[in-house]
Amino acid sequence: LSAALSSKRWRELVADGIFKAQLKEFPTHELAENGYSGVETPTRTEIMISVTRTQNVPGEEGQHFRELTSAVQKRFGFPEGGVELYAEKVVARGLCAAVQASLCYQLLGGLAVQRAC
Repeated sequence: LSAALSSKRWRELVADGIFKAQLKEFPTHELAENGYSGVETPTRTEIMISVTRTQNVPGEEGQHFRELTSAVQKRFGFPEGGVELYAEKVVARGLCAAVQASLCYQLLGGLAVQRAC
């Protein structure tokens, strides 16, 4: 009985870890040029997206946020209106590997150094 409970709990922990890994990776490609750094998922369903340029993320009249919210709801099975996305600025850009990868992406794409930084 004890082994069955621990096995069930183990499966729940693995499923939760897979969910968080997929949720963290999901916006990587979509927000790479905006300096995507990562997400936080508090117990409430608020998703904090860390980027270097927060003004570019929402899009025109919040359209990009609505599209991302809808995609997250469909992909991860959240109820309609059950997810809120927020963009927060990365404080220490030089210490974040994901931001440095974004900088590399921009520079290899031909963006001037002054504009990329």
